[in-house]
Amino acid sequence: MINWQEQYTAVVPGLAIKSPASGIILPLHAHPDPLYNTNVLPQALCIKLQHDTLVAPFAGLYNSSLLVGRRLSFRHKTGLTLQLDLPEDKSLKHGGAIKHLVKDGSQVIAGQPVLRLDPKLLQADGGYMLVLMLLQHPAISTVLSAERFVAAGQDTIFTIQLKNKQK
Repeated sequence: MINWQEQYTAVVPGLAIKSPASGIILPLHAHPDPLYNTNVLPQALCIKLQHDTLVAPFAGLYNSSLLVGRRLSFRHKTGLTLQLDLPEDKSLKHGGAIKHLVKDGSQVIAGQPVLRLDPKLLQADGGYMLVLMLLQHPAISTVLSAERFVAAGQDTIFTIQLKNKQK
């Protein structure tokens, strides 16, 4: 489960994960799709996009799946996996609204552009929201975030606190 912070500061201890997108972070219940807004995903949030380019949040393995690659995953060498889901949209079915900049199964570096969206998608009523989730990992103790604007590849979207190792 994400622990929502009133104010988010850079001095929060833990592993900082950079945002793959520019926009406003919102709790998952703000997403219009019932699949997401029922809070069945404990370590997930949504981002109301304000820019059309998505970047790798950290160095690792990049994959895309689902209809025209609307699900992206980034797997860190530690096994930590960040998954990003773009909403279904009629314009996605024709493949012109998403431009993949990296081949599926490629190694990426932090901040590398991986996907570009048609800017018209961002003008949808209510905005264009993607879902970002951390997949379960045994070392994760706590996940922190806050409602605020983040810039892709620059600002922290999650701070992960790890379980203490037994001494």
